[in-house]
Amino acid sequence: SQSTDGTESSHMHDNETVDLHTGYEWWLMQEAKKRNPDIKLYGLPWAFPGWVGNDPETGVPTGSPFSYPEQTSRYLLEWVKGAKSEYGLDIDYVGVWNERASNASYTESLRAHLNDAGFNATKIVAKDGWTDICDDMKKDPDYAASVDIIGLHYPSDYQDLSTCHSFGKPVWASEESSSYDDLNGAACWARVINSHYVLERITSSIMWNLVGAYYHGTNWYASSMLTSVQPWSGYYEMMEVVWATAHTTQFTEVGWKYLDSKHGSGQLENGGFYTTIVDPNSNNFTLQVVKISHDHASCTRPPLPPFNVSAEKVTFQLADNMPTEGGKLAVWKSNFEAENATIFERQSDISVDAGGSFTLDVEIGDFYTVSTVMTATKGQSKTPVPASEPSLPLPHSDDFNSYPESQEAEWLADQIGAFEIHKSAFQTARKNADDLILRQMVPQLPIGWSDHGSNGPMTLIGMREWQDINVSVDFLLPVGEAAACVGSRVDQMWDFGSVVCVGVGGQWNLTLGGPPQNTSTPKTPILSGSGPSVKAGEWHRLSLTTIGSSAWASVDGVDLFANVTVRDIDTGFAAIGMNSWYHVEFDNLDITEAGGESRWGPAAAAPPTGCDPKQGAVLTTRPCVSNGLAADDQKFELLADWQLRHIPTGLCAQYMSDTQGVTLEQCDFGAATQQFRNDYTRIRNAVVPVTLSNLPGGDRVLAGFFNGTVVTPKVLGALGTDYAAWSYFPNTFQLRNQYTGVNDSLGYPLCLSACGTSA
Repeated sequence: SQSTDGTESSHMHDNETVDLHTGYEWWLMQEAKKRNPDIKLYGLPWAFPGWVGNDPETGVPTGSPFSYPEQTSRYLLEWVKGAKSEYGLDIDYVGVWNERASNASYTESLRAHLNDAGFNATKIVAKDGWTDICDDMKKDPDYAASVDIIGLHYPSDYQDLSTCHSFGKPVWASEESSSYDDLNGAACWARVINSHYVLERITSSIMWNLVGAYYHGTNWYASSMLTSVQPWSGYYEMMEVVWATAHTTQFTEVGWKYLDSKHGSGQLENGGFYTTIVDPNSNNFTLQVVKISHDHASCTRPPLPPFNVSAEKVTFQLADNMPTEGGKLAVWKSNFEAENATIFERQSDISVDAGGSFTLDVEIGDFYTVSTVMTATKGQSKTPVPASEPSLPLPHSDDFNSYPESQEAEWLADQIGAFEIHKSAFQTARKNADDLILRQMVPQLPIGWSDHGSNGPMTLIGMREWQDINVSVDFLLPVGEAAACVGSRVDQMWDFGSVVCVGVGGQWNLTLGGPPQNTSTPKTPILSGSGPSVKAGEWHRLSLTTIGSSAWASVDGVDLFANVTVRDIDTGFAAIGMNSWYHVEFDNLDITEAGGESRWGPAAAAPPTGCDPKQGAVLTTRPCVSNGLAADDQKFELLADWQLRHIPTGLCAQYMSDTQGVTLEQCDFGAATQQFRNDYTRIRNAVVPVTLSNLPGGDRVLAGFFNGTVVTPKVLGALGTDYAAWSYFPNTFQLRNQYTGVNDSLGYPLCLSACGTSA
């Protein structure tokens, strides 16, 4: 079931089979332990297989993981046991259900099952959600006794957590940040890991997520400590949040303790925070000092109240029992708000005077670490980071024979259901005993975290910008009710895009979006008919091609339709899937470019004749170049100081006046006329307003008309424009007026362009 950016294979798709070789998590945990044997392991269900909620007598599903606590406890226990028996991994913590209900009976049952199996040291975190867990525990002492740690998601530093603290248990921010991993994401993280302790005595902040290795076009793109989304090239980027984290992790160890507020931790007089973490078994200690402005302090959630910060000199007095080696302390510094940012750089050691004190000059944007630990380093990769190659290389072919069984296929990203490598369940003339295929494994509707069965199972591949492709795949239908589907231009949950499905007997449908499981919300039909005979238990081949506003499809080489009109406003991934929870098998997936040079060649990305981006050029919009190609006039970079920089010229967008619109000018750091503010995380995952603040007469909003004119009216004036929200596509550097085809009145996507004439 969907868990934000995709689905993850379960170790128990049904109540009888335990498979400890599914998914990437086992490998990931092993690799983490190789690098740091002391790292902690924490398992949290986002969703559950449907069987844990089935009546054990009748098999009737309840849709709840808590209806039969013994079944769900066994499910979690098998995972904890398997980690130890198969991989030698000790699971330190388990959660209940990510951001959904908790349950006393289940939590108590899970505690008992863990203890009975010898896993007394595995602690339970509850409920990985909101503060209502504390009220529930207050009413039920047995429930409270079964919980070891209170886990809150995105807790505000300005709420009352007294009930949560009344149990004497650790309180964690067990999910935090979810913010884009640029300088603003680093500033958010630096602030929150210190403010959480000072203001709310929260002793752990766990970032969601550590490595963003999922496509742009799935939720919360690059809301990570590190982004690595090009396995075909090996490129990765954005180390700012990694080094912000190093301010803590290179100077402390698990088990160190925070000093209480006013005795080593607290708020700075002119805004900001400081914390001190000490080793209870030695004289080592680490002081962190952070001062982030309101303009850069926000994480994705929750909102912050207004506050001001200013630079100051801060003197720290050491206690008599905090000696230093030779009277010196190591100093490391970052500044996430300066024009030339400082990222985790070692400063000169600071001398502690005879009275045991030292002074720091703390500027806005600073994050200092001062420590007795002298061993920190700013590492370098052993080999140069490869060049970026945003577009998945085409042609792409996969016969699925190169993988271990139970694993996933490379570059496919399951979004509904779970697709694993196995031997075919059907011995046919086309499959020998050693051939491997891709099979959808989920047998019934899961107990979902977000999507609860809107569309049929699906896995996707490619780019959010793709439009003109051919997708072909072999398929085998296991039962007469099943249908196999291929899609082009689909979004994450295949609500949009061109999709063709074929069932037993040869009946087919071409629809806008994938096949619905909930028949009360049917997809928009485009065309249907009957083609070559398709039989259950036999292999067939399905192909779909989309070029511009036309589509073609075939089964076993026989045309189903040709040159049928489809929407050209959709761009997106290639997909394979099915109509419901069947074990449909796939093989020999092929994806190729379609439409030739006119759609994929250099001319397709060439700016219009006469386009001459230069200083003074008025910004306009024109149709976005598709297929992952990037046109020079449409390449813009969103900077962390809110500037919108045209990459080829290095010039920045600048508000001129309500009537002159926006032009390209020399970049002027801090100029209000160049600060195009936006939700720096969501703008890559949705359409959001882009605004200018602190201008005479009030805020302005970046807006446009279908004729290509870009304007910056006052916010209420945007009501008279054709659109006033934007989405950033990082692979092609495009600022688009739409994210998906949800609003077909916008027509084909328009992109900001530097092709306008001079003002």
